[in-house]
Amino acid sequence: MYRSRHKQDLDRRVLNFLSSVDIDDKILYYDILCTKAHVIMLYEIRILTKDELASIVNELDRVLRHPEKLVKEGFEDIHEALEGHLIRKIGVDVGGKVQTGRSRNDQVVTDIRIKARDDLIAILFHLIKLVRLLIQKAEENLNSVMPLYTHLQEAQLGNFAHYLLSYCSALLRDVSRLISLYDRVNESPLGSGPIGGSTLPLSRKRTAELLGFKKIISNTIDATSSRDFMIEFMSDITSIMITQSRIAQDIIIWSSQEFSFVEISDKHASSSSAMPQKKNPDPLELTRSKTAIVIGNLTSVMTILKSLPSGYTRDLQDTKIPFWNSIDITKSSLEIMRDIIDSLTIKKDMMVKASNNSYSISLDIAEALVMKERLPFRTAHRLVGSLVNNAFKKQIPLKSLDVTDIKEILQDMKISIEVDKLIRIITETDSQRSISTRRSLGSPNPREQIKSIKKYRMLLRKYVNDLQKMKRELASSKETITKTISHIIKSKSRPQYM
Repeated sequence: MYRSRHKQDLDRRVLNFLSSVDIDDKILYYDILCTKAHVIMLYEIRILTKDELASIVNELDRVLRHPEKLVKEGFEDIHEALEGHLIRKIGVDVGGKVQTGRSRNDQVVTDIRIKARDDLIAILFHLIKLVRLLIQKAEENLNSVMPLYTHLQEAQLGNFAHYLLSYCSALLRDVSRLISLYDRVNESPLGSGPIGGSTLPLSRKRTAELLGFKKIISNTIDATSSRDFMIEFMSDITSIMITQSRIAQDIIIWSSQEFSFVEISDKHASSSSAMPQKKNPDPLELTRSKTAIVIGNLTSVMTILKSLPSGYTRDLQDTKIPFWNSIDITKSSLEIMRDIIDSLTIKKDMMVKASNNSYSISLDIAEALVMKERLPFRTAHRLVGSLVNNAFKKQIPLKSLDVTDIKEILQDMKISIEVDKLIRIITETDSQRSISTRRSLGSPNPREQIKSIKKYRMLLRKYVNDLQKMKRELASSKETITKTISHIIKSKSRPQYM
């Protein structure tokens, strides 16, 4: 279609190799929106007449109503297919003016940015729903005592609320990053042309205003060829997926019979084709594997971009597939994760049993010895380690140690503490007391968790307000395009926008 210089048609196999038309369905709506803003501006600078504008817009609306009727075969991309459709339906004298002052280079990146704004907002709403659910579940589990792990070994006692809120904290940072990113996505490249702008009196500010962009990208080379916003977007959602993958791994481990801390709902578990007893956490396993795909997509885009010369090159076409794939995976994963956690059964009795049978109160005992007996921490550490070693050999809890054994350990270590005092410290340090006596900020102490819940809910309210404002602004810009077109068609005089 654009072969003004070439004497031969493009080879069919080359066309198939070049074409992105099959994946461009994702931006057809955005390309039409972008085109409407562009032709309004062309009318206002007297490139198009009112009748020409009306013909173009009417045909674009027909494509929106019946996108399946758009002929794509034989075209390199959706932009070419849409322009070809306009020329075929309303003639080259009108349809052939649509691309005036515009190149596919600034057109495609504008479409991607408009779509990216909607995708970013959608992901943020999914993310906020997940965080809100985690907060709700945390509030329900303030007294659900459980072992906390380092190196997948029992470390200290905590509660399930503390665990859930740890991921709220991480995911809220992701929310903050995406909201910050929105401003950098929300910049208009439209009107930059192929790379060096136009001799026509285009109003880039006008098209940016119509499309709801906050500002324009001033340098035309940067506008058409930079994709750093895609890298940043993909990096942020990769962080979200990595966090989800870690949650998935925890639930997979804790839902096993060996732990049995939680149980996944039947509706989120697969069965075995051979073993009737199996209840497999397949959606969580796929969350882990899809995280690897998202990481790979980010690497692919960065690798495509790393050696490109300045200006547009066709390599940039291949950034769209991994970009959109990562966005789709993130949206669906957030929905599935929320459903799984919402229907998760928390087995509090099994968590308490594991806590009572563990040696996770060891640090609490050592710290009690520091506070009450004024022992150096390293001495207390060695003493409690010896007590644990003795209890572990006998497979008994610390509080069940024999008085004789405790005396021997104190004598061997030459520590002058009364045996009765040491036994009292050990027996008083049970699982509930262990948590309730934690003093440091952000600890599993329920009082600390209640503070975190209040803080996170306030943050969520702020972020929801920010998102609703973004949505209103975008909806308003789309409505403005429709109203502007209607006003132009009904008006008897041409507006003096210039």
